[in-house]
Amino acid sequence: MKLLGHFVRSSLCALAVSTLLSTASAQSGYPKNSISMVVGFSAGGPADVVARTLAPALNAALGVPLVIENKPGADGTIAATQVARAEPDGYTILLAPSTHAINASLYKKLPYDPINSFSPIALIGESPNIIAVHPSVPAKTVSELVAYAKRSDSGLNYASTSSVTELATELLNLSAGVKMVKIPYKGAGQAMPALLSGEVQLMVSSLMTLLPQVQAGRVRALAVTSRSRVDIAPNIPTVEESGLPGYEASTWYGLFAPANTPKEVIVRLSQATAQIMKDKDLQAKLGTQGLTTGMAVNSPEAFRNYFRAEAEKWRKVVSAAGLSAD
Repeated sequence: MKLLGHFVRSSLCALAVSTLLSTASAQSGYPKNSISMVVGFSAGGPADVVARTLAPALNAALGVPLVIENKPGADGTIAATQVARAEPDGYTILLAPSTHAINASLYKKLPYDPINSFSPIALIGESPNIIAVHPSVPAKTVSELVAYAKRSDSGLNYASTSSVTELATELLNLSAGVKMVKIPYKGAGQAMPALLSGEVQLMVSSLMTLLPQVQAGRVRALAVTSRSRVDIAPNIPTVEESGLPGYEASTWYGLFAPANTPKEVIVRLSQATAQIMKDKDLQAKLGTQGLTTGMAVNSPEAFRNYFRAEAEKWRKVVSAAGLSAD
């Protein structure tokens, strides 16, 4: 009996070691299959363009195809739900803009927890928005806009195209002590004609959307929403330079996996992302889209802390402005 017990214990021990080695081997062999990168916005939009710019480089770094899957709707929550419910094996990841942090408080009922249902992988970079006005608005700076809005009897209307741009404008309202009225549109494609015609007086949107109109003289840029000026539009001042200290409302982009994805997989994806982000050609391609890379958020844990801080920042704006998407 003692010999039998010893044999059973030895066999179980060998089996456990074999299982551990097999698991480690499987994880070290990641990835073996194609990876689905889910994007919560339509093809051709800023988030989709960022995803399709990254995909070939990540494909080369990881050695497997990266397939872009567009799941637009509800400010990215449809895509986020899909990824939150996916198998946590590293083969389904989410590319999300800062709407992912905003939705944590803007939507009261979500089928996932924006913080705890995901494992942050990497922060890609940020893209400032432009605050632009119709030429009929007698303001060339943010300070002049604030003064005009305060003395205007009829008030100013602004185009809202997403939670990011709406919250950026509401933060401007709160910071400046004014109340511009939101006019909702399904997207920048519908809002732009309204701004060009003067149907709305102001619009906050991405550099990709507004800069061509600014350069053509159809609208007037007052400021960029980042902490510093951007290389592709160096003559446009920041909001902070224009008299509102501390204002920042850029759109950032990051990669997330489902919660409980093995740490080894997260590290592999994070390292591959860090590797490709050092490439000058990729930086230049993203730069033409107004995306600034090289932010000091260089690990999954740092990105997790950054994301939590962003969610709290926008929670305060949502609460102060009395906003809700439900």
